[in-house]
Amino acid sequence: MIVITLILIAAIALGTIFSKLLPNNSKATSAEDKTTKIGLQKDSKVNKVSVDVSKGTSKNNIKDYVAIQCGVFSTAEGALLLKNSLDEYGAPFIIKEGNLNKVLFGVYPKEGVDSIVKQLKTNKITYVKVNFELTSKDLTSAQTNEMISADIKILNKLSEKDTKAIQTVELKKWMGALKGADKENKNYAAMTEIKTYLTALPQELKKEKTEEGYLYIYKFIKKMANI
Repeated sequence: MIVITLILIAAIALGTIFSKLLPNNSKATSAEDKTTKIGLQKDSKVNKVSVDVSKGTSKNNIKDYVAIQCGVFSTAEGALLLKNSLDEYGAPFIIKEGNLNKVLFGVYPKEGVDSIVKQLKTNKITYVKVNFELTSKDLTSAQTNEMISADIKILNKLSEKDTKAIQTVELKKWMGALKGADKENKNYAAMTEIKTYLTALPQELKKEKTEEGYLYIYKFIKKMANI
């Protein structure tokens, strides 16, 4: 029994020594994960849109959107060729910024963009994500955010192949019931602009208006960044 006990003690001691000499695999895995996350963050360009902050409101209203950019051209002809090649997959549109002509495939909520990206990858279409973060802490800017969200949902639905038109009656009723916006708020003019635009939409918004709608909402979101 004494011999067996001594053997067990020796085995435990040797095991402890070897465990200290061997590398720690769990720490190596954590380091790799951290590096991957940092890399992904650096690849993502986020345009933050901050709006007026109300001291009386404590809860943030944050909405994230992704614009899918498929190409940038110095000539309008090159952009138009790419746009025409993408027509069968959705509702692409062209934005002219300075001397550049950017071809975009659409603007989507961040949580709903995966299916679009999968479609582009399947058809071997190259793209770049341009992320927008809209933040509001007051009623006026929150209402603006909700109207942007409602418009993008309509345009995303119109982009689908089987959708020919969208009814806008409920949208207009909802906007008509909105109250409490502050006329002194610096975002009041922007809220009034998009509300007027959406109110003027036809009762039945047809598919051929999708490109025009994307052009407006993309420019509107970009303009919000400068308020």
